[in-house]
Amino acid sequence: MVGHQCLPWINNPTSGSISVTSAKQDQETYNNESDSKPEWKSLLFDYQNISDNYLTISTANNDLRRDNDLLKEHSAWLQEQTKLLNNTLANLMSANLALSLESTELTEQIVNLISTNLRLTQEHERMVRYTSEQEVKELNMSQTIKHLLDSNTLREEDGRRLSQINSLLRDELVQVKEKNQKLQDINDKFQGEVKNLSDDCERLTELQEQNQNLSSVLMTERQEVEEREERRTNEMDRKMVDIDSIKEAFHSLDLYCPVVNLNTKERICRKCPDSWSLFENKCYFFSSRLQTWSSSRAWCQTQGGDLLIINSEPEQSFVFESSQTLQPSSSRLWIGLTDVEEEGEWKWVDGSRVSSDVQFWLSRPGLGTEPDDWKLDDPLGEDCGHMDTSENELKSWMDGSCETPYRWICENNV
Repeated sequence: MVGHQCLPWINNPTSGSISVTSAKQDQETYNNESDSKPEWKSLLFDYQNISDNYLTISTANNDLRRDNDLLKEHSAWLQEQTKLLNNTLANLMSANLALSLESTELTEQIVNLISTNLRLTQEHERMVRYTSEQEVKELNMSQTIKHLLDSNTLREEDGRRLSQINSLLRDELVQVKEKNQKLQDINDKFQGEVKNLSDDCERLTELQEQNQNLSSVLMTERQEVEEREERRTNEMDRKMVDIDSIKEAFHSLDLYCPVVNLNTKERICRKCPDSWSLFENKCYFFSSRLQTWSSSRAWCQTQGGDLLIINSEPEQSFVFESSQTLQPSSSRLWIGLTDVEEEGEWKWVDGSRVSSDVQFWLSRPGLGTEPDDWKLDDPLGEDCGHMDTSENELKSWMDGSCETPYRWICENNV
């Protein structure tokens, strides 16, 4: 019981702390009593250790409280930062959604632009083909205009001659009318005499006979005039036909036998028109412009010929070498080959099949041979034949898309 009275925290367990002064007083009391009671020495030593430990624990507890307050403040700050991060995340998700929608719209716009670009490309190709056709038409029109001007000059000369003939016919018609008028006057005169001599039957009969004779003469004159008029009309028609023939003859004459001296009207005849080359019994034209296969053939036909048909090795060598001497914008030239009617059945433009002993298709070791009907550039394949002068002379034929613009070769008989 004495030990419990000396330990204040045991007697007052609700006390929150122990003062240092009280502890020293208790220590002195314990020292005084320790002389008489040795067992209290160990207790006093323990008490001192406990007091020191308590002070250390109190200090540590205060530090822990401060740290706890700091942790609470830091936790509150972290919560605010978490809220800010959540708000930022929500904003970023909204922005991401908006960017996704905008990306979808941009993708649709890109698809639309690609479609528009494809359509514009097709329209451009169509305009290129249309321009080529218009150039051919303009060339044909210029030639037609020149022909019409020449024809108009000849027609003016024919018109002057016809005017002279018409004047002669008018004079003859006036003379016929005058004769008819005289006959009509005679007929009127005899009609009056018939009326005046109606009582005289014999005279009347004679006058009637004379009137019939005059009527017969008048009818005969009229028939003769009509026959002469019909003969003149027929003669004029024949002359117009002859004039047209003469015009055609003069046109052909001017083409192949042009006037070289306007004073003497001297002509020098040639076998081929200008810009055409002669080989054996044919004339050849080597173009410098580019057109599709069908437009090239149409141009040749306007000149009275057609695309080239090769019938022999010498002819192949001639057109190949002649094409190389030009200043080409392309080494490839259309010729009159096509298998458009039946794939693989190659024919010339005159309908004849390609001869097995006269054909010069390109063959490259390891790369295959022509024709190959390549479909990557044109889904319809390659149905028209051309010659490539950058290859070997006797291995230069290739098939190609009929819509690709190349130069071309025309031929025509002398």
